[in-house]
Amino acid sequence: MSRSRLLAGLLAAPLLVASAGSALDTTASSTVEPARLVFLLEYVGTDYGKAVHDGHVINQAEYGEALRVSKQLIREYERRFNDSPAVTAGLTKLLQLIERRAPGEQVFETTRALLPEFSSAVNSAVKLTAQPNLANGARLWSSDCVTCHGPTGHGDGADTERMDPRPTSFLELDKLSPRRVYGAVTYGIDGTAMPSFVAAYSEAQRWDVAFFVMTLRDGFKPAPPAIDPGISLDEVAVSSNAELLARLRQKVPDASASAVDYLRANSPAAGGDNPARGTDDGGSSPLATALQLQEVFASVADRVFPRVVGLRSYVRDSNQAATPRVPQNDSGHWTALAPPAPAYYGFRVLRSGTGIALDDGYVLSRDFLVRDARGDLAQFVSIELPDGSDRLGRIVGTEPMLDFAVLRFADPAQFPVFARELDIGDSDRVKAGHWLIALGDPPGVERIFTVGMVSAAPARQCYQDLLSATMLQCSITVPAAGLGGPVVDILGRVVGISVSPATFADPSAPSDTPTRVLPINLAMNLFEPLRTAESHASPWIGVSVLELQSYRSQFPDKAPQAPWSGVYIDNLFDPSPASRAGVRLGDFLLEIGGHRLGSVADFQKWMYVLGVGTSCDLKLWRDGKPISITVTIEPRPAAASTR
Repeated sequence: MSRSRLLAGLLAAPLLVASAGSALDTTASSTVEPARLVFLLEYVGTDYGKAVHDGHVINQAEYGEALRVSKQLIREYERRFNDSPAVTAGLTKLLQLIERRAPGEQVFETTRALLPEFSSAVNSAVKLTAQPNLANGARLWSSDCVTCHGPTGHGDGADTERMDPRPTSFLELDKLSPRRVYGAVTYGIDGTAMPSFVAAYSEAQRWDVAFFVMTLRDGFKPAPPAIDPGISLDEVAVSSNAELLARLRQKVPDASASAVDYLRANSPAAGGDNPARGTDDGGSSPLATALQLQEVFASVADRVFPRVVGLRSYVRDSNQAATPRVPQNDSGHWTALAPPAPAYYGFRVLRSGTGIALDDGYVLSRDFLVRDARGDLAQFVSIELPDGSDRLGRIVGTEPMLDFAVLRFADPAQFPVFARELDIGDSDRVKAGHWLIALGDPPGVERIFTVGMVSAAPARQCYQDLLSATMLQCSITVPAAGLGGPVVDILGRVVGISVSPATFADPSAPSDTPTRVLPINLAMNLFEPLRTAESHASPWIGVSVLELQSYRSQFPDKAPQAPWSGVYIDNLFDPSPASRAGVRLGDFLLEIGGHRLGSVADFQKWMYVLGVGTSCDLKLWRDGKPISITVTIEPRPAAASTR
């Protein structure tokens, strides 16, 4: 069963749930995982504060849950473990605090102090060994979490009106830890609409979501700490923002929350498969260093090339002979035993190049490979696997302006089983000076592996106006046959797709022009809508939009006037569907076609899903008030050139 179908089943459960349900079923207590016991202890610590204020119960359901879980934790521990008097005393103290309605901060501190010894006593150690992928967490959040928690984590999703209790708001995250979120995603929360995703997400994906949730903190703005705090990735995973900030201030008294945000996004991996370690020859000479780097490149090639495929696009050729002609041998030339027959009679090869094989039978590549000189699509593509075998493929969706295409194996049963997973990276974390490696494997024996560096990271996310500003600039020059292939970082994580420089500038640009790279975050944001809508045109209403976080940074004096969610319209093409309908510079776009927007990625996604020719309502925020207008999505005109 696919993840999307499984999630549909999970989320179809009744949302009005009786809040009296216990979080720990003692009838099956012998099967409760020790890690879930740790999660429940954290759950009490963070959620009890919602139940009691100034000694009074303000939320009976939350208070009753805290009492029940605390009592059951004591029974579970005494029955199954009971080898630490200190743990027993700590659990008893916790129950007493809850019974006398102690302040929430006191209960939180008690659970945090008890957690290390409790985890050790129940032999539970949820260890994180690899840096979570925030971009992947954002994609999972967007597809599976926003209906409840809302696009920006304010607990205002589209389904919240039917929920009791309401979903958690992540505006303030001082007491929450990624491990607490990981536990909620893993086990679900009884008495609420929060299901377990353990059957739908891998362990790595659950950590990706958990760390992404921490970035929803109001005012999240990573900034490197003044000195190395010496905090491991595992400590970042189990610690709350308040605890990390206290640790930082032991070394730097004026450390700010932005340094904690930086740790959330840039913590070093602890262990795991890391080819950057290179060889261990004990040497420190320049040659030893060069040999280590050489091993890194070789490791990347081994990891990534199995997912790089060759592509040929085909168009009809009515002049092709029904049978191949055997050429006469001329003296002085090699003679083949028999020339290869055309792969598909009645068709000829239009173009060839490279692609990246994803899971579920999909391939990412270039729009240029599947169009002729007039812009018409090819009839089909063939996909050459690394072993030299061919598979028939079809064109699913394309974005000509970005030179991006989504293809698929025509017969999903022929999709090969790859020995290694494709590691999708986070292009938002790429910086000038980082290593980049471009790989290509066009049809035939040719292979391409070229190394360079990042010249400039993408400056913005919206490509409606400043197209080149959304691209990753680098020093790599990829031969034409390798374009459409993956561009990876030094760890072999895909951070982009190599595309044609002529797509963005003068078509007569020389062939040695450094290659532009389509950021993988942008490509993956468009992957789902393109394969859903099977669109082949660039949808356009004539606006360029900006993230609200960027708006608040650029216009701090105007930030209080901005809505909680949506995107800011910072440029407008005239004439265009938007300008004719009355959209103005400075408006905020809250919804398009009834779909609420939380990011630029949301805006771009719904443009493709709604599709060219669709008349849709825009909900705008202007001068502190909502207004609605109607526009029709059009194909992007040639006159709307980009920079």
